[in-house]
Parts: sequence; structure tokens; C-alpha cells
Amino acid sequence: MVGKKMVTEAKATRKIEAPVEKAKQNSQYGALEKFFALSLDMLFSVGLDGYIKQLNPMCEKTLFFTTQEFLSLPLLEFLHPQDRESTVAQLQKLGNVIDTISFDNRCLCKDGSYKWLLWNATISQEEQLIYVVARDITASKQEKEALQESEERYRLLVESVKDYAIYMLDPYGCVISWNPGAQRMKQYRANEIIGQNFSCFYPSEEIQRGKPEEELRVAATEGRFEDEGLRLRKDGSRFWVNAIVTALRDKDGQLRGFAKVTRDITDRKLAQEALQKAHDELEKRVQERTAELTESNALLIEEIGVRKRTETALRQSKARLKDQTKQLEETLHELNSTQAQLIQNEKMSSLGQLVAGIAHEINNPVSFIYCNLDHASRYVQDLLHLLRLYQQNYPQSPPEIEEAIEAIDLDFLMEDIAKLFSSMKLGSKRIQQIVLSLRNFARHDESEMKFVNIHEGIDSTVSLLQNRLKTTDGHPGIQVIQAYGDLPLIECYPGLLNQVFMNLLTNTIDALELHLDTRTIAISTEVRHGTDMGDRACQSTINSERSPMNQFAVIRIADNGPGMTEEVRRKLFDPFFTTKSVGRGMGLGLSISYQIVVEKHGGKLTCISEPGKGAEFSIEIPIYQCDRQPAKLQSKPEPSTQQKLALS
Repeated sequence: MVGKKMVTEAKATRKIEAPVEKAKQNSQYGALEKFFALSLDMLFSVGLDGYIKQLNPMCEKTLFFTTQEFLSLPLLEFLHPQDRESTVAQLQKLGNVIDTISFDNRCLCKDGSYKWLLWNATISQEEQLIYVVARDITASKQEKEALQESEERYRLLVESVKDYAIYMLDPYGCVISWNPGAQRMKQYRANEIIGQNFSCFYPSEEIQRGKPEEELRVAATEGRFEDEGLRLRKDGSRFWVNAIVTALRDKDGQLRGFAKVTRDITDRKLAQEALQKAHDELEKRVQERTAELTESNALLIEEIGVRKRTETALRQSKARLKDQTKQLEETLHELNSTQAQLIQNEKMSSLGQLVAGIAHEINNPVSFIYCNLDHASRYVQDLLHLLRLYQQNYPQSPPEIEEAIEAIDLDFLMEDIAKLFSSMKLGSKRIQQIVLSLRNFARHDESEMKFVNIHEGIDSTVSLLQNRLKTTDGHPGIQVIQAYGDLPLIECYPGLLNQVFMNLLTNTIDALELHLDTRTIAISTEVRHGTDMGDRACQSTINSERSPMNQFAVIRIADNGPGMTEEVRRKLFDPFFTTKSVGRGMGLGLSISYQIVVEKHGGKLTCISEPGKGAEFSIEIPIYQCDRQPAKLQSKPEPSTQQKLALS
């Protein structure tokens, strides 16, 4: 037999032939040498004496022995002692078969470890050689063993679990595995339930509702399904469970089935129900006891209430006396303020009537003079023309006429009389402008709210204050800069707003009196869009921030004066507050202006100031009142009113 001969001859000492040298001498092996060296598997030939005759380089790379070491020992010496007998048995089959045989065993590495090799072997009777192809399968063997070990651990784990029902379902919901926990919980043995659909565990109402199919559908879609509900045992009894269904898929994503883990939670449910019942009974007792305590406390509360009411009445009596005293003080203060305001209003009303009357009375004779100046100038020019004709036609005048001409300086008179009439016309026009400014400022005939040109009121006020804007001894004039925007006609009380302009400009001029540097007052106007003006802004009718009914006229009056402290600025609009010396004001001008802007027009009057940085008063009033149609835009002021006016 081949196997016995290999074992016997392995013990004898013999001269080792050199198969490699023999192959080199034989030319027919030359072409195969290259393929022999390039193989990724181990290739070698073994003689019937058990020694390796020829091997490729992969043998050295796999087992780490040198070629000489491989050739010096029998093949069985490289096998694991436990695998030698089985390997000999496999090799003995070569004498009886023509095809190749396959088997695996463990081979020794030079470092003392072993590797698993898969052998394919065949025998050549003519050459008395065994040809072998061996492949390293150590990694796959280890993986297979690890998988088998893992499966065994899982099987032991599942079979050892007694408190959980763990079983597998195929993709259609039929049971394909059954652990002892499932048998204990559901009372079915494995041979009774395997192959049955798991819907048999559900009550009939759940089956009609499609609950089993829904669980599998959700688990297949989302990967997992968890639920608590009632289930049936084999004997028909019901019990509560917590069930988790997990979808099982292969590496290609195909659904292979489901794993289901069920836990009996009947005791927990019964405990919860008992606890809820005890809680309800306790709550009922607490309510009854609370009602008793409430009834008992009612009497005590009533007694305490009587005492508290007595104490409260006493405190309220004291508080009423205190409030009445405070109200009397406030009323007295308001009466004083109202009296002063009434006096101021009456004074302004009387002043307005007086100014309007004077303006009316002056306007008539001034108009008469202004209208006749053109005629008088024309008549005088005609007389002068006639006089020149007399001088041309009668150059020799009598002595009396010559003396009269010399006495009156006729040449100068003829030259100066035209200038005289021009000066008289300019003065009359100036008087007309002053009268117009007085009428615009007084607005005695415009007590109703109407649409007016705010710029005209500002210009009239500035015109009336020109005397205070001129240069005086030791003080330069005040320069007024007017930068007007495109304002529409404003719906307002014209006379009251002119009074506000007069008060603000007067206070500004007073602040600049002791300022020795260049003194300026800047007046600007613009339209602002917003919804923060309060109820007077018709909030209920505003749909958009850009709505015409949501526009405000902003008038700013700024100076470069000394400014004021924060304490003074906070009290600026309080009645009777003033920083001027005695006799120069009652402190009502700014207070009345505040009431006119805020209460009469629903606007805002504010002041921004810091010491050394001047002050700026800002007036904001709605352009249109509620349920009014927007007026057309007023034209821009003449260029002369937009430029800097240096009034001296």
C-alpha cells in the first residue's frame, strides 16, 4: 500500500534526489516552470517514499520553511499529529481512484503555529509521484468556527431563557423555531406550533382588526415593532404581553423572516390596576375628608373674615383720608395750572384778535398807498417829461424861474424822485408782508381743523421774530437755515400750531442770547411712515406701514446753543417750570405747546439735548385724521426760503 510504504521509507536514510535540477535538464518542463512559480496556491510533488520532490515559492511564503527544509523531511512531519492518520487514509485512496481527492488538515509553520490547508491530490503511476495543490483556508476555517460558536451560544441562550418567549417567523408569519420560554408561556410544544401562523396567539377581535398583519407590515417597513396587548394561551386563557417584532434581512436586503420576543406582563398590569383602584379609593377618602375640613374651616374663615373686614375698614378709612388729601393737593395744583393756562390762552386769543384787527386796519391804507404809488410815479414822470420839453423849447427862462430851479436843485430832484418812489414802493411792500405774516400767525378766522401749508406758518413766525434775529451790540446775528421737505397739506389747527412754533423759536432764541460764537437755528421738515403714534393714528384702519393714513409730518427745530442737562430736559414740559429769571416768563409756553401737539393733534413733542451740544425739538403730528382723504402735496418753498438766511 502507498501509505504504509511512505511511513516505512520515511525512516530510512537515503540520498535526496534534486528534482529541481532534474527539471532543469528536461526541456519539456521549461515552459511550465514559470506558471509553477506564479501560482498563489502551494504546488508540490511527493514521492511514494513520502518525501517532497518539488515545490513552488508559495510553499515558503505560506509556511515559512526554506526549500531545503521542505526537501529534508517527510511530508507527514509537517502535519499536525492529530491529522496524520486521517491524511494517510486519504492518500491511500489514490491507488484506487483516477480522479483527484480533496481533504483538509493542519500544517506546521516554522514559528510553531499551524495553518489549515485544503488539499487537492492526484497520483501519477508512471512517474510514481503524487501531485498536490494546497490552499491556505485558515481564515475561512476560523470564521466558520467563530460562526458555529456564535450560533451555538445563541442557541444555548435562547434555550436557557425561560421568562421570555423567543421564536422565529418566516416572511408569511409562520412559526419556524420555538424556545422553552415560549412553550411555558403559551403552552404549545414545538411540534404542535411549528408551521402554524402566529395569529393563533391573538384574540378574535384583534384578528378581525388585522393586528397580526399590521405588526409584520410595520416591522418589515420600519425594521421593528413593539406593542403591549392581550394574547391567548393554548387553553384559551388571556394574558398581557409586551411583544417586540424585528425584521430579519440578508446581506442583499431581502426579507428572510422575523424574530419575536414576548414577555408576560400580566402581573405588572394587575398590579397597576390594583394600584389605580387603591389610588381612586384614597382620592375619594381625601375628597370626603377635605369636604369635612372645608366645612370646619368655613366657620373659622368667617370669624377671621369679620376681624379682617373690621381692620380693612379702618385701613380704608385712613387710606381714604390720605387719598382725599392727596386729591385735594392735586386738584389745587391742577386748578392753578388750568387758571394759568386759561389766562395764557385768553391772552393769546386776545393777542390774536388784536393782531388780526391791526393787520386788517393797516392792510387797507397800506393797500391804498401801494396801489396809488404806481399812478403817482407815472404822473410825476409825465410832469418831469413835460418839464424837460419846456427846458428844450425855452432854454432862456426868466430870472424868477432860474432862481426857483437853483433853489430846489431841480436836477437832483429829477434824479432822486424816481429813487424816492421806488423806496416808497419797497417800504409799502414790506408793510404788506408784515401784515400778511401777522394774519397767518393769528389765524383768528381758522379755529376749525383744516388742511394748511405748515411751511407758511413757520415762515410767518420767523418773519415776526426778525427783530430778535438781527445783530446787536456784542452779539452776532442768528442765522436761520430752512430745509423743507415735500410735505402735503397738514390737517390741523393752524393758529395753535403757529403758537407752538412761536414758543419753540422764542425759547431757542433765548437759549442763544448768551452764546457768543456763530449762532444758528436749523428748521427742517419731512414725512415719516410708522404706526407708533397711539390711538389718534387710526390703528384699526391701517393695513400697511406705507398707507397714506399712516403718515406723519416731522418738524425739527435745532440750535447750536449751550444745551441743557438731563434733569432740566426731563422737566422741560412741566407747567410753571422755567430756567429764566423772574419776569421773563411763567414756564407755561412749552407746557401749552406740549398739550397742543399731543392732546389736540395726537402727536409727539420731544427734545434731545446735552450740555455743550445744543438742543433739538421734534414735532410729529399725523398728516391725515381718521376717515379723511389725503390732500395733494404742497409745493416746495421758494428757493430763497431753502437757502441760509442771514438776517441782520
